[in-house]
Amino acid sequence: MEVTRQQFHKLDAVIDELHGLFELWEREDALLSHLDSDTIQLFRLAVHEWVANLVQHADFGDREPDIVMDVIPNGRRVRCIIEDNSEGFPFPEQIDVQRNALTPFPERGMGLLMLNAATEYFEYSQTREGRRRLEFTVSGEADSCLDIPFS
Repeated sequence: MEVTRQQFHKLDAVIDELHGLFELWEREDALLSHLDSDTIQLFRLAVHEWVANLVQHADFGDREPDIVMDVIPNGRRVRCIIEDNSEGFPFPEQIDVQRNALTPFPERGMGLLMLNAATEYFEYSQTREGRRRLEFTVSGEADSCLDIPFS
């Protein structure tokens, strides 16, 4: 398994950089070219939602933002680890808050639920070095429909 590592420091440019990377990775014989389009789209969604949350909500204090993303393709799955040096937040509690606050088709506040629905597995933790770490897997064997409960 080959690991592809990307590092980002500028929050105002990270989303555009991600879009460029995905376009590069989806080309023939590239990092994600062996995956079906539904799996790639779910993976893009999960990465985008997490990084967009970092851009909008993360508190990096007086530190320069440091976001590191490892992408590990493995057959019909792709594993991703995103670490950052933010203060972090209570991820499981936030998902529960979003689930309980759902109204039919809300305009905002669905990102973490979409991340949860798009992934086969995810875990949010803190490393020994104090960095925040999100690890998740997206699988081509999963149903590509997002299962997000609306009230």
